Amino acid sequence: MTRRTRRATKDLEQLPDVLLAKAEALIERLQTEPALGKKLKGRLEGKRSLRLGRTHRIIYCVDPLVVLTIVPRKDAYR
Repeated sequence: MTRRTRRATKDLEQLPDVLLAKAEALIERLQTEPALGKKLKGRLEGKRSLRLGRTHRIIYCVDPLVVLTIVPRKDAYR
C-alpha cells in the first residue's frame, strides 16, 4: 500500500468528487509504476509530480513510495 502524509490525506478529502476517484486510481497505480510522474528539479529535486487532470498535481517520493501532497497546479511548485 502506498503511504500518505497527513497533508496528502487531508488534500484528498478536500478534492472535488470528479477528481477524487481519479486520484485514488492514480495512487493505486503508483504501486506498480512508481516512475509514472515526471522528475522535479530545484528545491523539489528527488520528488516526482503526477498530473491529476489539468488543475491538480500529486507530489510524491519514490523510495520509499510516499504521497506528499495533492495541490492545485498553480501552488504545486512554489
